[in-house]
Amino acid sequence: MRQQPFDFQVKNFLLNLARILGTRIEKILDLYLYVSPDTVRILEVVEKGGEVVGVRLAVRSTKRQDVWYYTSVGWYGAKCTCDGNTIGGKICRHIIIGIMTWNMVSLLKYGKDLDLSKLTWLNIGEKEI
Repeated sequence: MRQQPFDFQVKNFLLNLARILGTRIEKILDLYLYVSPDTVRILEVVEKGGEVVGVRLAVRSTKRQDVWYYTSVGWYGAKCTCDGNTIGGKICRHIIIGIMTWNMVSLLKYGKDLDLSKLTWLNIGEKEI
């Protein structure tokens, strides 16, 4: 019966993420459904004090063939190699995928949701979703 609470936690997290980003849940769900072993690779999971404190990912481009963007997401910030983040300093789709992946790893490993209120940088940056 662990499945129902897990599904409920994921649903609430995605709804909360959409609210914080000021975007429709459909856009968040599109990114959530985009994630697969063919499109996103976890390069590193950073753990400290019994919790996941960040992740590094490679995310395949949806527009350019054989192009991967490298993304790091943690408590103090996020960085991506895509033009939107590198040049424009925007919170890009790859960073959002990083936040969702970070949450899933934390849920699976420790049974804890990611506390989005601690990601103060998420409320500051311009969004490019």
